[in-house]
Amino acid sequence: MQRYFHEELRQLRDDLVLMGERALDMTRLSLKALEEGDDKLALQVRGMDDGVDDLEKRVDREIMRYLTLFGPMGGDVRLLLGARDICHDLERVADEASGIARRSLTISGRGPLKDLLMVPEEGRLAAAALRAAMDSFIEGDLAKAKGILEADKEIDRLNKENYLALLGRSGDTARISPSHVELIFISKAYERIGDHSKNIAEQVIFLLSGEDVRHQR
Repeated sequence: MQRYFHEELRQLRDDLVLMGERALDMTRLSLKALEEGDDKLALQVRGMDDGVDDLEKRVDREIMRYLTLFGPMGGDVRLLLGARDICHDLERVADEASGIARRSLTISGRGPLKDLLMVPEEGRLAAAALRAAMDSFIEGDLAKAKGILEADKEIDRLNKENYLALLGRSGDTARISPSHVELIFISKAYERIGDHSKNIAEQVIFLLSGEDVRHQR
């Protein structure tokens, strides 16, 4: 992807890559905090969210500056719009990871959960999808970006499996513990991280090929 980012846009690219690394760190650490019941780690994840928010603001300013000063056309406009969408997806990933850390603190305060269902596997798949999405962006790898679209289906399946394991088909929360209710929300958060990773991959596909694969079944 670097060849598409000429000198005036180098800082924008670097900030997007940095955002991706921060969001990925938060995703991985949130899972570790959940699995180990580590309150200190959960608080660390919560504290990292502000840094990602600051990077989002900086990327938005860089995009606006380039639009204002250079009056881009054609491919550059597509690149800037894609970068903006990737930036916002990364910010949402960080928000989800921060929310997971918050719910992990709630669970920890009630005592450790022995059975985390398939949430750890789902979290690892979500982190792997985000890693692959950022690598496809950094490397300009179209095949890798397309592979993420399939990987997201497995994350969705695990989220559904977690839901059914606890709530069944009735969706009745009355018979499960408050901590397991929190776990269901954590499972959904990892599913959303997978969705945001897929969104990034779709933007990469569009930037590299011009093909719009959003909303395809």
